Amino acid sequence: MKLATHRGVPLGTGKDGVYRWESGRTPEPEAQRLIAELLGIDLDALGTSPWPHWLALDPLQQPPRRSWDAHGAIAALNDVSKDHPMPMDRRNFVLLTGVALTSSLWEWLTADPAAAGQITHGGRLGEAAVARLEQRVRSLRHDDDVDGGGELIREADSSLKLVANLLEQRTYSDAHGARLHAAAADLARMKAWATFDLHGACDDATFDAALHTAHAAADPALGCHILAFWAIAAYNTDRAADAEKMINAALSAARGRATPRIEAMLYSRRARARAHQRDPRCWNDLDRAATLLERGATQDDPDWVSWFDRSELLGALASSQLDMDQPSRAEGTFVEASELFPADRVRTQSLFLARRADAQWRQGEIEGSCVTANAALALNETISSHRSTGPLHELASRMESHMAVPAVRDFRERLNASLAAG
Repeated sequence: MKLATHRGVPLGTGKDGVYRWESGRTPEPEAQRLIAELLGIDLDALGTSPWPHWLALDPLQQPPRRSWDAHGAIAALNDVSKDHPMPMDRRNFVLLTGVALTSSLWEWLTADPAAAGQITHGGRLGEAAVARLEQRVRSLRHDDDVDGGGELIREADSSLKLVANLLEQRTYSDAHGARLHAAAADLARMKAWATFDLHGACDDATFDAALHTAHAAADPALGCHILAFWAIAAYNTDRAADAEKMINAALSAARGRATPRIEAMLYSRRARARAHQRDPRCWNDLDRAATLLERGATQDDPDWVSWFDRSELLGALASSQLDMDQPSRAEGTFVEASELFPADRVRTQSLFLARRADAQWRQGEIEGSCVTANAALALNETISSHRSTGPLHELASRMESHMAVPAVRDFRERLNASLAAG
C-alpha cells in the first residue's frame, strides 16, 4: 500500500486483498507490477510466467552459486544445515527454476569430476567411522520407507550436520572422502524429501546442496537419485516443467553410467512429470521403464534404488492414468499394484489408496470411494507422513455436494478429526 501510494496508484488493497491473493485470487496487473518492483524482480518476468510462478524469480530466493567441487559442496551443506525455524520464509527457502535451474543442471552435467580433496583441519578419519556413517544413512533410508518424514527430518538433519562438520574439520583419504560426500548427499536429499513429505514444499536449496555433494563424491548415479526425488517434489508443487528438466538431465548423466533399474526409475519419474502436463509421451516413458525393469536386478544396483520395483512402476502407471483422465484404468492398476507392495511400505500404500479413492469417485462409485478413502486415512494415522492427506482433503472437498450420503458424511468427519489430532 505504501508503494502504491508513493506511485500514485489507487489500488485500495489492504489486508483482505492480500489474504485473497494468498487464497488463490490473481492480483490486478498493476498490483503485480508493484509486487515485482517491491521484491526487486525484473518487470519483464511478468510477461513470461503467470501469477504466482514469477514470484520464484525473487532475488532473495535465488541460492548462491557454488563451485562443483568439495569446497563448493561443503559451503552448500553448511548453508542448508544451519538452524532455522519452520515454516521457512522467503529469505531462507530458495527456489531454483527457469534459467537458474537449467544453468545449474548444465553445470552439474559438464563440471569436471574432482576427487574429494583432503581438508586438513583435524584428525584423520578411518574405515570404522566412515562405515558407521554409511550404515546410519542406510538405516534412515529404510525408516523413511516405513514411517515417513516426521522422524526423518530431525534425524537426517542432525546426521547431516555431523557429516558436514567432519568433511570440513577432519582429514581422510580420497576414497573415504568420496564415501563421506556420498553419505552427506543422501542425507541432504532425505532432509529435503522429508520437508516435502511433511510440508508439501520443494526445498530446492537442500536438493541443490545434495546434488553438489554427490558430484564431489564423483557419483553421477547418486546425482540422478537426488534429481529423481527433487523432481517428485517439483511436479507435486505445480512445477512439472522444471521436474521434466531435472529428469532429462539425470537421464543424460545416467547414460552408460547407471544400471537398468536406475534408468527405469528415472523414466518413470519423467513419465509422472509429463502426465502432470497432460503430455501423452508419458506412455512411452512408462513402456521404456517397464522394459528396463524387466532386465532384473544386478549386483551393481546401489542400495538406494532397491525401493523401485514392479509395484512402484504400477503405481506410477496408475497415477499417470488418473492424471490423464482415465479413472477406470487407474483403479484397476492401483489394485494390481497394491497386491505387490511389501507390507512395511505403509506410506506408499496410503498414498495410492487415496488416489484409488479419487479414481472411484470420478466414476461415481461414492460408497466404494469412501471405503477406500477411510482405509487410506487409517494407514496414514499410523505413520509420520502427511503426503496422502492432501489428496484425501481434496477428495473430501469434492464430496461436499453429497453430504446427504452417510458414508460421505462419516468420512469427512473422520478426516477432520484426524487433521485436528495431527
